Amino acid sequence: MTGEPDTVQLWLVPDQEPGPAPAELLSVLDPEERSRAAAYLSSDARRRFVLAHGAVRHLVAGRLGVAPQEIRWRRGPHGKPELAGRYTGAEVNLSHSGAVALVALSASRRVGVDVQRVLPRLDATGMPERYFLPEEAGFVRAGADPGSRAERFATLWARKEALVKAHGGRLTQGLRIPLLDSGTVTGGHPADAWAHDYRVADVPAPEGYRAAVALSGTGAFLVSVDRWTWPGRTSPAPT
Repeated sequence: MTGEPDTVQLWLVPDQEPGPAPAELLSVLDPEERSRAAAYLSSDARRRFVLAHGAVRHLVAGRLGVAPQEIRWRRGPHGKPELAGRYTGAEVNLSHSGAVALVALSASRRVGVDVQRVLPRLDATGMPERYFLPEEAGFVRAGADPGSRAERFATLWARKEALVKAHGGRLTQGLRIPLLDSGTVTGGHPADAWAHDYRVADVPAPEGYRAAVALSGTGAFLVSVDRWTWPGRTSPAPT
């Protein structure tokens, strides 16, 4: 054993250009994904869905050495997609918000990722009072202006979503887990003892967004962030 920390790979998938969803990406989706894409009334939302889910398939396929259309999914008890069928051997998670999607790949540790758009018009005082622990609500409330409060809210929400998605549970579980600081989760409701077995880290995101990733286990990990662009070229993402 080398003792080197694990690396979780992240890819930003930005909405690259207006217009219809790329036919090449649409063609690798399974019938359920194509049906979900078609259900969007907005062409922008439909294109972003196809970009995000097509990117996931290409990235997982590249890791496993198979064709992207051969990837199969099953859903966990609370709806988290997991690899199924012949081709497994990686842990993957997807999040999208606004014009940005974020894909996370881990070799073996359960992974959750979340990206949140910062919305200064959001009720960033009332929502923390309703959903967060008192000290977290106070942290958000102490922001100097609406923009700062929105940034603090998005940061905490991304951490909580990432943690819950790694576990495959309900968001209501994660909202009561203390995540004022990223790192190893050390507290929470006694019924949510599972949360003590994860590490959470903030990760770079485009301007106007906040993002976080969570991995199972308490061991340290490194984060690699790239930008995914069709037809699959990647480049270092700006931090």
